Amino acid sequence: TGTPKGVASTHAGWTNRMQWMQAQYPLHPGDTVLHKTVLSFDDSAVEIFWPLIAGATVVMLPPGLHRDPRAIADWSSDHHIAALHFVPSMLTLFLDEITPTRQPLTHLRHVISSGEALRPDLVATFHDRLAHTPAHLHNQWGATEVSIDSTSHTCTTDDHDADVPLGRAIANNEVLLLDEHLNPVPDGIPGELYLGGVGLARGYLGDARKTAAAFLPHPEVPGTRLYRTGDRGIRRADGSLVFLGRADSQVKIRGIRIEPAEIEHTLRRHPGVNDAVVTKWEPVPGDQRLAAYITVRQPAALGDDELVADLTAHLGDRLPLYMIPSSITVLDRIPVNANGKTDHRALPEPKAAAEETATRASGAAEELVAGIWSEVLGRPELDVHANFFALGGHSLLATRIVSRLRTALSPDIPLALIFDNPTIRTMAEAVGHLLPASGPADGRTSR
Repeated sequence: TGTPKGVASTHAGWTNRMQWMQAQYPLHPGDTVLHKTVLSFDDSAVEIFWPLIAGATVVMLPPGLHRDPRAIADWSSDHHIAALHFVPSMLTLFLDEITPTRQPLTHLRHVISSGEALRPDLVATFHDRLAHTPAHLHNQWGATEVSIDSTSHTCTTDDHDADVPLGRAIANNEVLLLDEHLNPVPDGIPGELYLGGVGLARGYLGDARKTAAAFLPHPEVPGTRLYRTGDRGIRRADGSLVFLGRADSQVKIRGIRIEPAEIEHTLRRHPGVNDAVVTKWEPVPGDQRLAAYITVRQPAALGDDELVADLTAHLGDRLPLYMIPSSITVLDRIPVNANGKTDHRALPEPKAAAEETATRASGAAEELVAGIWSEVLGRPELDVHANFFALGGHSLLATRIVSRLRTALSPDIPLALIFDNPTIRTMAEAVGHLLPASGPADGRTSR
């Protein structure tokens, strides 16, 4: 997963964060909180220490279920969970599981969303699906370098049709909107977001240069520092902040920070690639992916489709799965602006991964699986030998496919099915025995 940043957090920062959480969203000794986040992700600390300082109970989700929204929904119902924490992409899948027939989440009071920009349509879905519960949705934003989240906003129906605010700074923390000279910017003018206060870390362990670049002297309070987040924002007239995106090239895909430059470097190491650009692509709202554009060396040793397949394998051998682009498009040249820099706005719509046309689904099992894949991936025709991940699939889309298979065939189908059987044909072979003799019931093939 790369080299750890080594953020030297302080006990004071984390204590302040947890005490603020408890004061703002009180938990009681009879409450339970679900711990479902892997320990290497900083948000896991909230799921552990917030309930413990309140005398509440931490319920440990069994290993391997943290990416399974149905399991999270089941455990939340069965254990009367009072608070949950999600990145928005996982919240989307969790809400998909909240149906009228499910046992209601009558104890759920607080759902915290952080790690990605929270979309207005997701807020509306939350209020619709959990209308009969006491649950409130809180949008939080910050960084590990400032004891995770430093701002908070409780969502209302006003957030259904506009950018969801980041909110205001939590107690004893500070958020500033500054220009490139570290001067405050007026309301309504974009600037870069800086964080400070008691939550600020000491820096990066053993890396004075990186610390000096990210932790800058406070322009208004001598002897103190601010953390440069690299995020851009704007302040509304009411004082709330709105996220505008990254100031640098770093992107977030499903809550994971990714440096496109690292993927570009790996692509350029392929003997057939001359240059490469990687950017974030959102083919439909909420479905964030990586898209790569390349130019080839002359003369090209492979055809475009063969080269894309070879590059996907090349990346798979060198990078974690979440860093492999969902599409690779071959260009004659990379577009540049007047300054000679890559013009991302001039890049064409990403080209979908190459699809073979020789082998289509045959038989009830393959047709069922192919129909579900087409719906989830948004691709009308698929080859039964095509790899799910090469087609742009990722772990969150995998849960959608498994959820639909469970509805169509059996609730006991494991999430690992798609990782063990990543093609339509192999998946159909794995679930074929669950198919009724007359085929799937009407209306259950891809819902």
